[in-house]
Amino acid sequence: MTRKTGLAGFLFFVVFFVCVTAIAAQPPEERRLTILFTHDLHSYFLPQRHAEPGGGFVLIGGFARLAAAIEEERTAHGDAVLLLDAGDFSMGTLFHTLFMKESCELRLLDRMGYDAVTIGNHEYDFKPDGLARALAAAREKIDNPPVITASNVVFTDNDPRDRSLKEEFQRYPVQDYLVIERNGVRVGIFGILGKKAQVDAPFATPVTFSDPVEECRRVVNILRNREKVDIVICLSHTGTSPEKKYSEDEHIAAKVPGIDILISGHTHTVFTEPVVVGDTYIVSAGCYGAFLGIIETAVSPEEKLRVLSYKLRTISSDIPEDEAIAAEIRSFRKLVNDQILAPLDLSFNQVIAHSDFSSKTLAAMSKHPGETGLGNLITDSYRFAVEKAEGDHHEYVHVAIQPVGHIRDYMRKGPLSAADVFRILSLGIGPDGRAGYPLITGWLTGRELKQLMEVETTVSAMKRDAHLQVSGLRCVYNPRRLPFDRVMSLEVQDETGAFVPVESDRLYRIAANLYTAYMVDYISNVSHGLLSMELKDSRGAPLEKMTDGIVTGPEGEVKEWLSLVSYLQSFSVKTGDGLPDIPARYAAPEGRIQVKASWNPVNLVRGGTAITWTVVALLAVIIAAPFLIVALMHRRRLKKLR
Repeated sequence: MTRKTGLAGFLFFVVFFVCVTAIAAQPPEERRLTILFTHDLHSYFLPQRHAEPGGGFVLIGGFARLAAAIEEERTAHGDAVLLLDAGDFSMGTLFHTLFMKESCELRLLDRMGYDAVTIGNHEYDFKPDGLARALAAAREKIDNPPVITASNVVFTDNDPRDRSLKEEFQRYPVQDYLVIERNGVRVGIFGILGKKAQVDAPFATPVTFSDPVEECRRVVNILRNREKVDIVICLSHTGTSPEKKYSEDEHIAAKVPGIDILISGHTHTVFTEPVVVGDTYIVSAGCYGAFLGIIETAVSPEEKLRVLSYKLRTISSDIPEDEAIAAEIRSFRKLVNDQILAPLDLSFNQVIAHSDFSSKTLAAMSKHPGETGLGNLITDSYRFAVEKAEGDHHEYVHVAIQPVGHIRDYMRKGPLSAADVFRILSLGIGPDGRAGYPLITGWLTGRELKQLMEVETTVSAMKRDAHLQVSGLRCVYNPRRLPFDRVMSLEVQDETGAFVPVESDRLYRIAANLYTAYMVDYISNVSHGLLSMELKDSRGAPLEKMTDGIVTGPEGEVKEWLSLVSYLQSFSVKTGDGLPDIPARYAAPEGRIQVKASWNPVNLVRGGTAITWTVVALLAVIIAAPFLIVALMHRRRLKKLR
């Protein structure tokens, strides 16, 4: 009996040991985490009409449907969900006109349950004090406003212009980084503003931004070594590019090990599959809430993050709206009507004009930049608006310009409402604190006007949103000429309507929006001084302040979006609907900017500046040098023979 008992005990011990060993040998259970993300929402609370390939339109986006899609994902995955945004949640529709007083964007992000967001360059369009007011409004109207992380913002020590924002960052507070634990996964999250986005934030001054790569390294080190997180997520308002040398977020991923997921905003890119750089997954979901990014991940201590699936869910009209969000949006629209539009004798859905055609889409403009019918319409409206505002005291505007990056929406076939027109030219605020960039005029010499058009010929290759749209100008350039000296001919429209060659030393009046005027310094910097221009008054003296050139009318600053409204309303009525009809000439380019590629030696140097002739001289020296050397050697040889 004792022997049997001992044998049984021995067998039990063996079985127990084997089981324990087997259990110990099993890998720890993987923990799942679903990451939902957006970026570049730009105050697009309402769905928008998107053209279908076969004709017609479909409604895409809208915060009420986005909220419903988010809730569906939460229902499916429980608590193992993170919801993040990579910046530019404001500035794009009439709703952002309430940003500084109502902070509608942050209130809706809060209602949708965002865990963290970062600040994009367009939040700084409201200037430091305006952004401070929006953050304060969010604190006032929300018990626990959405967490904001911004890791590379640098304030001055004593400049009064950024004091209110510096203080509000502390009160809100805006965090350097945050750590969230979901489903046992410890997640470190931080946000940055990239170098190109910094250039696109001129109104952040005097706020500056530290180097994004160095800040990423600093924060990743803290999150990995001090906070001991399992996953690091970077909310990067930086962007990517099809041309790898300009793809800043890919450079960050390559230079900063330790970032698991980089949510890439700013460039409005759509990645249907993640871009993998090293161990970093770069993801991007377009803009305007058209897509909800969904990343399914698995985490275990034994291995790196695994991405199980990735998709962009289209926020289509078959998703039922979240009624509470829809009701709040309706209340915001009423505020826009009452506070913003009524004083202008406009309303949100008021039809301004009718179009028998759709303009080129923003995606098409980006892929095939150059002159567009919509760009022609906009720049023509600037010259029209200045003349209307100045009345009997009008001084002729020779040229108007508009960077394509400031055209924020395209024109759909059919009726155009006030809200539609505003979306096309939605950026900025003026010194008066009201929505929309004001128009500014100044004088450039003919020589400077040619240099300005070299932005189109050369700079735009590095910065695609710098492609220029023009009115009152005809430009022909050869892309095979030397950079910054590609313009072959330039003609300006005189007061009779005729186009005449530009005279180098003559002053020409130009119109643009305020942002474009401020970017003149950027042009000088990016060209390393090869392009240099300075806005002047009518006597040729440099403008002391850029704001001195702002165009005003009886109602104050002449806004670019209202200039377009006024121009559209000026068109004749041709159909029975009683609406002004947009002329068919704006359906396509008119040849204002022509590209004539040629290797013909005459076309390579004709009308060239010192840039071209210096290179020609150097080439001549290089080509002639061997012959001179041979001739000298031959002469020496002859002397020796004598």
